[in-house]
Amino acid sequence: MKKKNILILILDSIRADKFFGKNKAMHIPNIDYLVENGTYFKQTVAPSDGTLLGWAGIFTGLYPFRTGINIDGFSKIKKEIPTLFDLLKKNGYNFYGHLPEVAAKIGLFPEFENKDIFYNKYTNFEDGLGDEIVSEFSNLKEPWCYILHSYDMHFPIKLSEKFDQEKFGKITYDRVMASIDFWIGKIIEKINLDETSVIITADHGTHINEVLNDNEVVDLDSKQILNSLAPKIGKIFPEKLFPLKSKAFFALEKIRKEKKGKNVSNLNLPSHQLRQVMFQRGELDKFLYDENVHVPLLILDSKFPKNLKINRLVRSVDISPTILEIINSEIHFNEIDGESLLTKINNEQPNDGFGFIENTPIIQKKANLVIGIRTTKYKYFRDISNPLNRVHLFNLEKDEYEENNISTTRPDLVEKMEKYISKINYEISSDSKIPDKKETKIIKDELRKLGYE
Repeated sequence: MKKKNILILILDSIRADKFFGKNKAMHIPNIDYLVENGTYFKQTVAPSDGTLLGWAGIFTGLYPFRTGINIDGFSKIKKEIPTLFDLLKKNGYNFYGHLPEVAAKIGLFPEFENKDIFYNKYTNFEDGLGDEIVSEFSNLKEPWCYILHSYDMHFPIKLSEKFDQEKFGKITYDRVMASIDFWIGKIIEKINLDETSVIITADHGTHINEVLNDNEVVDLDSKQILNSLAPKIGKIFPEKLFPLKSKAFFALEKIRKEKKGKNVSNLNLPSHQLRQVMFQRGELDKFLYDENVHVPLLILDSKFPKNLKINRLVRSVDISPTILEIINSEIHFNEIDGESLLTKINNEQPNDGFGFIENTPIIQKKANLVIGIRTTKYKYFRDISNPLNRVHLFNLEKDEYEENNISTTRPDLVEKMEKYISKINYEISSDSKIPDKKETKIIKDELRKLGYE
């Protein structure tokens, strides 16, 4: 029996609410078409708010802290952990794709058949990458697995003049979504959907600093200056000056925070919009609101019904086992956190699952991180080290924007969420492995190039 080809599109920083639903981006006709012809999982949670941990969850079926790609040193993935690619290779798959440069450093991805796989972080579809990708689909050796990670929405955003128009949306995020949607359409035109399994998701979500208030755009960031200068500075900044660059970054962040506080004082913004416009990349107090971890997940495959929307919670760690079941692989992961989503398409499940979530740390400073639990109905997170500190609990059915913290009035639910955390045996240091300093430095330097501090 002919094996299906596999297309995996990971859209960096794409939030679920901008992909599907009442708040979705204004002009995404190709995504809308694919949603109507596939199965869309409305409650998908990423394992973290950062790219490396997001990749780890997607491609191993494990929560990131188990993989080595965790907060304990930005190590490579543990060699003994099988990845989706290891198992697809045993099933005869050929690998193609395009990924940001840091992907080459972490030991997660396979050997690719095409050239120039790893691109500079300042390259996006409109820079020629889109045309290069589209042209490659004419010469793929079957069965193939194509992995594409789009960085178009990652800071610093570069928006082409073609899409910088109000008809594509009032805010920059929506206009970039229109650009991404255009290229998704170009890619889909090149493949046979009857012979291909298509998975579209995101590594994590993001804050959106621009919000609409009384139909007017509120933007407290000097984003146009930052977006135009960051690519130029990032390409020429010497590695030995990274520490100086980081000190300057955090100093400027403090100044910008004070300025934004003054500018927002006369605006009557709801709390969820206020945290969006006030958010800064150098924040030391980390949280896990849905804008960070609620991601889209769309699957087009003959085993999945068309135009089906699933409202029960699923997780990014479920993607790899799902792909393996789609291709009837006889090789399955052992002792993983994920499960195949083919079991979820038989309508609603009687028991609600849960997804574990954790922060990705910043590089240069010790941040106040949180861990938590996401279910279909509730969101819970608290301090990573002390379960009594910074406790947040939200009823997502009644409070979709997470504005009303009910942790003090529902200690029973807090206890239940802590039992979930105990169930997965979370540890900050998942084993006795001491991170390789040279290895960690290489990964950290690549992350700095990506804009992480």
